[in-house]
Amino acid sequence: MSVADFNVDQVARVVALPEADGALFESYRIRRELARELHDEVVQTLNTVLIQTRIFAQEHQKDKEVVDHLAYVHTSVRDVLNHLRQILHDLSGQPGLETDLPLAVKQGLLTRFANTRLKVTLTVGRSWPSQLPPETGIQLYRIIQEALTNAYQHGGARNAEVDFRATANMIVCTIRDDGRGIAWLDGSSPIGMGILGMKERAAALGGVLTIRNRPRGGTAVTASFSKEATQWRLKHRPSAS
Repeated sequence: MSVADFNVDQVARVVALPEADGALFESYRIRRELARELHDEVVQTLNTVLIQTRIFAQEHQKDKEVVDHLAYVHTSVRDVLNHLRQILHDLSGQPGLETDLPLAVKQGLLTRFANTRLKVTLTVGRSWPSQLPPETGIQLYRIIQEALTNAYQHGGARNAEVDFRATANMIVCTIRDDGRGIAWLDGSSPIGMGILGMKERAAALGGVLTIRNRPRGGTAVTASFSKEATQWRLKHRPSAS
């Protein structure tokens, strides 16, 4: 084909392609950097606020007015985090974990152990909610990730189970393994940063994380939350006295 066979519009489109690709790449890079900054600065700070308000409420649980105001702050911050999580997913082009957490665990975590000695099974109760707020989903996902990593790297486990259950008032996720157990539970070793991080993630959602050594060997990590953690709406502001 000769140069004469090209018209001006065709040449313009061919020349413009590299520039368009460059602009697209630059836009993607900016979005990823913005997402990283939001996560590292804003999200982490808000998570710290969640934990501190929960601790402060426990220390002043006899003062109902203080507890009510802190509950409003806690729920409001969590609502902001839910919005931020959605923004982060949009900016990074990654799907969220709120629509199907068990599926995300199956595809994102269980596949990592597919070619290792650790066999992981997944159990989902019928009453498990079909959707979770973004912040609840990501915190639970990270707890499961840390528990499975500990079972594999430190516990020497060969089998593990991730169990999702829900009752009328609670949602419960338990990770069981058949490894060596955790030494610090008997007071012989200090608590590790990974376990401390799991406890903080549970506390950020107003939940509780318990860890126990199983009678026949292994560990059971249980994260329990009230059904409030499945709701994504602000409480009414408590009236000022």
